[in-house]
Amino acid sequence: MQIKLVKIGNSFGVRLPKTVIETCEFSSDLEMTVKGKTVVLKADKQPRQGWQNAIQDEISSKPLRYLGEWEW
Repeated sequence: MQIKLVKIGNSFGVRLPKTVIETCEFSSDLEMTVKGKTVVLKADKQPRQGWQNAIQDEISSKPLRYLGEWEW
């Protein structure tokens, strides 16, 4: 796939097709690295990254209480 550089003020940018953005799960923040003459874009953070640990920490920090039988 070939794309063109677009002038943006004193800089340049590229337009990524929507299908590429959806496939790579890109959001507004990306991680960019340069290896030789290759630019690599990577999603900065995976969705829900760290949620499991946060939930476990929340559960373990509070004691469980028995509230008795449920009545409707």
